[in-house]
Amino acid sequence: MWKACLSLAACAVVTGCVDKAPPAPPVDPALVAENLLAAPPTDLGNPIGAVFDGKITYLGNTVERSQVSPGDKIVVTHYWQVNVPPGKDWKVFSHLVGDDNNFANVDLTDMRKGHPSDRWTTGQIIRDPQTFILRKDWRSPTAKMVVGIYKKGGHKVTDRMDVHGGEVKDRALTVATFTVDVSRAAPLPGQLVVKKAAGPITIDGKASEPAWATAAGTAAFQTAEGGPEPQGPTSAKITWDDEYLYLFVSAEDDDVKSEFTRHDDPIWKQDVIEVFIDADGNGKGYVELQVSPRNVQFDAWFPTVRPTTDLAYSSGMKTAVNVRGTLNASGDEDQGWDAELAIPHAAVKGLDPTMAVRIPPRPGDVWRFNVVRADYGKDGKAAAASWNRIRYSEWHSLDRMLTLTFADASGGTTPPAETPPAPPAGGAPSGAAAPVVPPAGSATLSPAPGAP
Repeated sequence: MWKACLSLAACAVVTGCVDKAPPAPPVDPALVAENLLAAPPTDLGNPIGAVFDGKITYLGNTVERSQVSPGDKIVVTHYWQVNVPPGKDWKVFSHLVGDDNNFANVDLTDMRKGHPSDRWTTGQIIRDPQTFILRKDWRSPTAKMVVGIYKKGGHKVTDRMDVHGGEVKDRALTVATFTVDVSRAAPLPGQLVVKKAAGPITIDGKASEPAWATAAGTAAFQTAEGGPEPQGPTSAKITWDDEYLYLFVSAEDDDVKSEFTRHDDPIWKQDVIEVFIDADGNGKGYVELQVSPRNVQFDAWFPTVRPTTDLAYSSGMKTAVNVRGTLNASGDEDQGWDAELAIPHAAVKGLDPTMAVRIPPRPGDVWRFNVVRADYGKDGKAAAASWNRIRYSEWHSLDRMLTLTFADASGGTTPPAETPPAPPAGGAPSGAAAPVVPPAGSATLSPAPGAP
């Protein structure tokens, strides 16, 4: 028995007891043969003709398309001509380089694996197809592809072959430039891109409309920092149209409770969903909107920060709830509750009509936003979880808000071009000033009360 255990231990030492992925299959020799050409192509979309160390000519390439978005598949076909074999220990590299340190290594191709440069022979014309995915978090408006040939194991610029001809920097040759629609880049942590609703939404507490299927969402809220776990996870979705910001929150809860019955009662003292919106993102002048499992609403305007509160404010939001269980019956076990909200865009200005926020928003506009779920267990103790994590000691946590970016129905955040207003019939009177059109991205301010 001891020997058997020793044998198993030895096996563990040798294998590490870790399952490894099988090696990638070898490149089909037929594919290699197909890409070794008898003569240079005559239809290169992008001829270059740069020479590496007098040995290898980069003839040029063809590019499937030059207008791309983050996450797109890109196809580039390179063509190399061998004048003198490079010899052993040389490898081809391809990099993507953009502004603000955007970078990606995209070296691997089937030809570089199946026919590496130490097999290159004099006179060969090598077609080198390359397919790669542009990183979803790419944020530079351009992506330059550069290629080069370097000594295996070398990490310095001087370990690369020198190259003459074309656009060269650090012995890397620029062979293609892509224009990137960065409005479709994946959001950074703490950022949320909200697509416009693809259809109408009825506020009934069910989120059954097709528009909710494409709404931005979260898998689970994060428990408040320093606080207890709620009784079950919480998730949410958000979308918008020209009238409302729509929110749907679903909370699992074994005891759903809220006894308050009047608008602006302190419903936060029992189970509740709380929404915080700082639309101009300046850290003050924000709204708090709440709805309880009893579908009682609370809305407040904070002209600065807490404790200064104005309860005269009314958001005009529409809400509906769906309790999965029995409200206020602690003797049974509930499953949870759902809340659906339609928040008028103008409500985010609170009682500050001059707030520099465009109503309705356009793709590319940015608000600050968060959603908090408060859960009171059968022991009466409060727990909280939120879309972007808050402190248990400060549920408003304005510095922890998400950055919410409005997008069109396909996820694009580039605002549409503005159309100048038509001149009045008969033309403007002599000497009249031309109408001023706000630039793209500027805010349209509502007039102050009583303004003409």
